[in-house]
Amino acid sequence: MNSPQTYSYWETNEWLQPPDLLIVGGGIVGASTALFYKEKYPNHSVVILDKGMIPEGASTRNAGFACIGSISEHLADMNSAGEEVVYGRIKRRWNGLNLLKKTMGMEAIGYKPTGGYELFTDEKIFEKCRGYIPEINRHLRERLELDDVYKETEYEGYPAIFNRVEGAINSGRMMKHLHRRLREMEVQTWWNCAVTSVKKGSVTLYNGVELTPKNLVLATNGFTNNLANVPIKPARGYVFITRPIENLKWHGTFHYNEGYIYFRNVDERLLIGGARNVAKEEEETGEFGVNPAIREHLIRFVNQTLKFPDNWEIEKEWSGIMGMTENKEPIIKMISQNTWVASGLSGMGIAIGMEVAKSLVDTME
Repeated sequence: MNSPQTYSYWETNEWLQPPDLLIVGGGIVGASTALFYKEKYPNHSVVILDKGMIPEGASTRNAGFACIGSISEHLADMNSAGEEVVYGRIKRRWNGLNLLKKTMGMEAIGYKPTGGYELFTDEKIFEKCRGYIPEINRHLRERLELDDVYKETEYEGYPAIFNRVEGAINSGRMMKHLHRRLREMEVQTWWNCAVTSVKKGSVTLYNGVELTPKNLVLATNGFTNNLANVPIKPARGYVFITRPIENLKWHGTFHYNEGYIYFRNVDERLLIGGARNVAKEEEETGEFGVNPAIREHLIRFVNQTLKFPDNWEIEKEWSGIMGMTENKEPIIKMISQNTWVASGLSGMGIAIGMEVAKSLVDTME
């Protein structure tokens, strides 16, 4: 039987001292929390723990949409949460995207101002959404000083609504540059370092090491319920990208069916994901994997709706784990003395991740 791992005097004194801030989760919220905290307290020590060899969850496994949402998505959310909540959510997404671009710079996140299209194959749904364009545009003008965000158009023969402020990013590049900046600020990131439990502000690691930092943040999104009792459900999201397709016509970012399907052109490949509504309960899991029903649904969509040639092929497929709250609002709060949660981004991590982190740091003393 192996003996418990032990550490030297030097390791204990130089590496394993409790930091001023310990962050569990190295995705966009955890890394951004470290960034804003170090800017506020430059002499404090900060350590990030992540269970993967790179950020594991959704921050680098998404489709890279920098968006405030489609009209059918907004209308569906209004039915469940009300207008004020939805317009507040749009404002948070818009402000969060601007904070991301300002903080990181366009090049570091690979930002492209592509504009976005919502496609429709059902004339009644299109007519309903089209009828809301003037009202939603008016609210965005009054609340965000944005003129004529949405307008009616068509794309590849389909009725569509164009969103002029939508864009796309390279989420892998974004996270790589964010962690590079943290290294320059002397933030330590411990990769492949799973946390097994959190009790009274103390964190126990997979190897038995226990740390009791001055402040603790759980930025674990869809995995948060493994460590704390908060109302966040995991939600698996599936994505695949095709091999290069000659003369690929789809340029921009695209939404369909209340945003449940989304796709874009990446290096003349189609990247497409979503369709979680096909098997919603089955996808409430923190396990990575591929649901065959969702995969087949997206393949049929590519064949029948996008009308791709017969010889297209999937080059790579993957899944990410999101954290969903009942009202789609993130949870940012202290759950015990000196322990905070910043999770439950409900599929909007790119748009609101930095804003959530900054809101958290602003509340910490």
